[in-house]
Amino acid sequence: MKNILIPYIDIHTHSLNLDEETITIRNISPGLEIAAFSGRNFFSSGLHPWHLKLPEENNILLASVQTAAEIDHVIFIGETGLDKRCSTDFEEQKRIFEAQIIIAEENSKPMIIHCIRAYNELLEIHKKMNPRMTWIFHAYNGNLEMTRKLAAENFMFSFGEYLFLRGAKAVESFKYLPLNKIFFETDENRDNVKQMYIHGSILKKISVEELKKAAWDNFNRIENKLLNQF
Repeated sequence: MKNILIPYIDIHTHSLNLDEETITIRNISPGLEIAAFSGRNFFSSGLHPWHLKLPEENNILLASVQTAAEIDHVIFIGETGLDKRCSTDFEEQKRIFEAQIIIAEENSKPMIIHCIRAYNELLEIHKKMNPRMTWIFHAYNGNLEMTRKLAAENFMFSFGEYLFLRGAKAVESFKYLPLNKIFFETDENRDNVKQMYIHGSILKKISVEELKKAAWDNFNRIENKLLNQF
């Protein structure tokens, strides 16, 4: 087996990143054009709870999520999830979230999860629907008690700028989690994801290369994709 140069993985971003050392999973709103695959630019698509409309309009948008899910380099459904902080009707949030879980399962796509103040409800849905595909909490900032509960299930966790905030719950949770549960992201932050890895290596007291290897292994495990060019 040839030696491979392990890339950085930015598991969730809203920005175009052409860094040759980084594989990105860029979030694209349903219905928008998805660029051709370059070998490094994967995509995700889903209905965010903030952007839900009336049920009839949401059903049309769900059809766009289904269309996107059929594209090979759209590898995640999301970001989607539940948010009690926003004004969107919570029952409609749950309906649309469950519909996207079905899309993810039917197309064998992991999910990027947005969750604010609704972890218990999300766990109930997870138990009810018993998905095969991995769910990844993005921009994770849950407390240690909730992290323990979620880590015992088929969940993974993506960390970004909260790791830099003194006193953030994410810091303690990040230190607690094993490497096989962890990803990094830039989200809407325009900093390079390498900075997340550097800070994460300091918190974990391991090398950046160890974190890169762990995130790379995690990515390939949930996607079952080993890119030949690396």
